[in-house]
Amino acid sequence: MGHIKGLMFLAGAAVSLSGSAAFAQQSSDEVRAVVAEMLSDAESRTSLLAGGDAGHDGSRFFIAGDGFRLNVGGLLQFRYDMNFRDKNNLPGTNVPPGSGVHTDDFTHGFQTTRTKVDFNGELNKDWFFRVRISNESDGLNFDYAYAGYKFANGWKATWGQFKLPLLREELVSDAKQLAAERSLVNALFSQGYSQGVEFAYEAEGWRAFFAFSDGLNSANTDFNTRQTVTPGAQLAIAGQGDYALTARGEFLLSGNFKQFEDFTSEKGSDFGAMVGAAIHWQQSDNTGIASDTDYQTFRYTIDGSLKGDSWNLFGAFLGDHTVARVGGANQPDIDNFGAVVQGGWRFAQNTEVFGRWEGLFVDSDLIPSGKKNFHFLTFGLNQYYAGHAAKATADVVYSLQDTSNLGAILPNTNVGLLGQTKSGEVVVRLQFQVVF
Repeated sequence: MGHIKGLMFLAGAAVSLSGSAAFAQQSSDEVRAVVAEMLSDAESRTSLLAGGDAGHDGSRFFIAGDGFRLNVGGLLQFRYDMNFRDKNNLPGTNVPPGSGVHTDDFTHGFQTTRTKVDFNGELNKDWFFRVRISNESDGLNFDYAYAGYKFANGWKATWGQFKLPLLREELVSDAKQLAAERSLVNALFSQGYSQGVEFAYEAEGWRAFFAFSDGLNSANTDFNTRQTVTPGAQLAIAGQGDYALTARGEFLLSGNFKQFEDFTSEKGSDFGAMVGAAIHWQQSDNTGIASDTDYQTFRYTIDGSLKGDSWNLFGAFLGDHTVARVGGANQPDIDNFGAVVQGGWRFAQNTEVFGRWEGLFVDSDLIPSGKKNFHFLTFGLNQYYAGHAAKATADVVYSLQDTSNLGAILPNTNVGLLGQTKSGEVVVRLQFQVVF
């Protein structure tokens, strides 16, 4: 009997061990299957990302799929300004608060010059769109807000709010300038943002732009908003014109158009040359009221850009012709002119020195006496940490003439010039920008 119990015990133990081994084998197979499934899923997701499903392409974040792509980016420019003027030539201290007259000979402080969040992309590769929220001197608002369609034959149509195809310095992105800020001349002649329709055509060596719009600096306005002109500064036009027409052409002499999306040129870059020209015609709204002033504005420019191995050069001439009528009677025609020449050189891979001269030549009917011609010099240094995505700029702006006659256009806090002084004015700007 004892032998039988012993045999039964051994048999039970053998069956138990056999079952445990089978269970262990089954569990191991299940684990391997789960791991294989997880690895396959991870590989599939990695493949999707590599194919452009979502991520960061080196310059911006994006989400894409089924012909749709949404890019999300932004810009932050943070600046410290120091303005120096001769206290002996400033207005008296008995100035009413809120008048805009600055009486300190040393004015300084921090400034969040630009904060922008940008949404843009494509639908089925032919339709495109862009909406950008901007916080500049005029507060939180939209600057770009447009959609468009790309035709197969090189044509493209855009409608909404955008920059008119006029001044090249203005058309180059805020984040891709050479100095911390565009020139004062550009600020005065600038087209700004407008609402309208644009048609563009691009061939291998040239491209052209045509726009029908509400006119200069008419962003975020209703259709019944009147055009305004700052007294004493016919260049300062804003609001809705009756109609406006703009045309620009650009011609490559060497290189490609992508080279001219900014002003800098890295070491090892190929040579490139481009010339451009543009015209703009605008009629103010005409109410028929005899006391109203009606304006016709003709603005034009010609520019040239050169780039080479670590160096760049840009120049532009700008003009504005304004005809005013009061009660049907013609007023004296006003002609203002401007010029800009700037250049830079990367003496190291990521370090660049630059300089700029700009001249403003005001019609004598706007300034009957005193200075009419104004010259400004800018020079500085750029340090590129990650291209334009992370860049530090330090520069100095020097006014060579008395700017007290520019009370209609100064101060301009983006440029940093406050004016209202009969001697030279110096602005030091320290800026760091991040583009994401």
